Amino acid sequence: MISLPFCRIILFCFCFISLNCSRTTDESTVVLKLDGEDWGIYFNDSADLLNPEFNPNNLDITSVPNNFRNLNKSYRGSIWIRKSFEITTEQHQKSLALQLGKVYQSDEVFVNGVLIGKNNSAFGKDPEEYSFGRPRIYPIPHDLLLEGENVLIIKIDSSLSTSAGIITGPIRIVTYEEAINGNLYDSLVELIFVGFYLFIALFFFINFFNLRENKEYLSFSVLALIFSGYELCKNEVRFLIFNHFAILKFLEYSFLLILPYGFIKFIQDFFELKPFKYQRIYLFFQFFFILVFLIIQNPVFWYNFIGYWDIHLLAVIGYAIYVTILKFREQKRGSTIHLLALVYLLYSILKEILIERGYLNSPSSLETSFLVYLILMTLALRFQFLMMKRKLQNRYDRLKEADSLREKIFFYMDAMISGPLKLMKDKLSEYRESTQKTKDKNLVKEVIEVQSSIDNVMDDIIELSRLEVLKEVPFKEQVNFVSFINDVIPEDDITYSIKVNPETEILNSLDLINSVVVRLVDFPPFKEFNHNDLIITQDLKGNVHFRFLLFHSNSKVAQKLYNELSENYNQLTPIKVKWAIILEIVRLLGAKIDFKIIKKKYLKIDLGISAIVPVSELQPIKDSTSVGIQNQTSKKSEKEDWRVTLKRIWKFLKETEIKIPNFKKKK
Repeated sequence: MISLPFCRIILFCFCFISLNCSRTTDESTVVLKLDGEDWGIYFNDSADLLNPEFNPNNLDITSVPNNFRNLNKSYRGSIWIRKSFEITTEQHQKSLALQLGKVYQSDEVFVNGVLIGKNNSAFGKDPEEYSFGRPRIYPIPHDLLLEGENVLIIKIDSSLSTSAGIITGPIRIVTYEEAINGNLYDSLVELIFVGFYLFIALFFFINFFNLRENKEYLSFSVLALIFSGYELCKNEVRFLIFNHFAILKFLEYSFLLILPYGFIKFIQDFFELKPFKYQRIYLFFQFFFILVFLIIQNPVFWYNFIGYWDIHLLAVIGYAIYVTILKFREQKRGSTIHLLALVYLLYSILKEILIERGYLNSPSSLETSFLVYLILMTLALRFQFLMMKRKLQNRYDRLKEADSLREKIFFYMDAMISGPLKLMKDKLSEYRESTQKTKDKNLVKEVIEVQSSIDNVMDDIIELSRLEVLKEVPFKEQVNFVSFINDVIPEDDITYSIKVNPETEILNSLDLINSVVVRLVDFPPFKEFNHNDLIITQDLKGNVHFRFLLFHSNSKVAQKLYNELSENYNQLTPIKVKWAIILEIVRLLGAKIDFKIIKKKYLKIDLGISAIVPVSELQPIKDSTSVGIQNQTSKKSEKEDWRVTLKRIWKFLKETEIKIPNFKKKK
């Protein structure tokens, strides 16, 4: 399984390499930088430039590094370049070497008319047959250099169709030690990248065996493995292990030929796409080209072929970008990260093609871009894994909720129904044993009543159990509060007034708000009170308050209900179950409920729910401008005049808002 520490290690190491891979060269080790635009160039097979009497003023001027094939595409003979440089007395005392970048195809280097290197061989001893694309280091004999002006002449021969010359830098005279250390350092940096590719490939290959349904793990590991092989076969260190240019070049091109298919296969597995119509034919041709290379054992032919073949890599990247954009529109997970990685990869491939053809003198960023691609896709795969894990966790949570719901239902059933069931059993036993069944019709009636009460209690038990296992509301809706609440409150059951900003919006579960308001209005113990009035107000923070004021002429009734609501419901009753439902709804809504006894005869209940109207928009609401709806009920027959009672309640309520102290709950 993919671990978070793995991703942290990858990111840390990548940042470390990015910050430390740029090696600073000591200026004292660099004698002369020779790259620039003041080189003379001569297209001719003769060695006239080596003649001391040759007039350099007859040469054309060019820049180096450069691809001289672009200057004269039809010419296939020898190309000579010349540059003069000066050596000071202090510099002359050092052991110096000429350092060149990648040369295509072969070279002969002369200092003051004397050969110092040929085709990657110092002093021209046993020159290699093929060594194109490799940097050069040629020691300069101490006695050969002159204090003052010296002349450097390089002969380039190339049968490559697209390249001829010194394509990349550096081109300079440095101390021999610096030249060796510089090349070794660059090779080691590339090896570090290869190590990361191999580590990522191995990691996902191991994870594939644990999660075989994730085919993208296998294709991703194969892709990283192919690219690591390709980069390893390009590294200069390879010649320390196996010094055979042709074999290593064949392996390099073989990895390169199958790399696009591995890339396409990973994208298809990552986005769960079907292979395109001619995909197998495409793979067949890549292996066919490898077979052709094996038959025609000529690295120059290989290079010329790859020089045209690599153009199609832009089409492969284009296909990947097209597919990713489609998935991005479908909001497919990982598409955004993949698109960012592809853009950088496309830039690096274009840059590499321009560098190889000599149109751009810049360090290659192909290794860095592919490492970025692998790291970003590692994060994307990690994200997909976490989402899959989250789905499994959600399924587990739902099963756990179902188990918890079952346990709660059984608990409440045992607490609430065992008594009525026992009573029903006793009544039925009594009915069976009775000899005067005609006189025991009341027993049957009592059994039916018990059964009816059980049905009602069961509905409340199921609702309470369902609410208790919920951690949050399923979904929230945003509506205008005033218009919504007017549709919620039962008009015939309660006298109410709304004093809320007309622009107030509420964002919550509308079903639960509707349920808690209706349950409070219809709460059975409230029916015993002489009056039940509701005022809906708003505080300075925008919270909406449902304030119920219940009046009973007998103070003991209000006190008794207050005590029942304040107590824990260890011993359940149908009323306490209904009140527990209200408290669970309040919890899910993120609301607050408070109740207190006022002057012994009044029970005040305050339900506060947050709204989303900005506090700056809240204005004091006057009676003349408020959204006020008063609805009177005539269901109860009262001994005192209703209007007088209503005025008295309103007067007392206003005084209560300002003067009545906050009594603590009795426990």
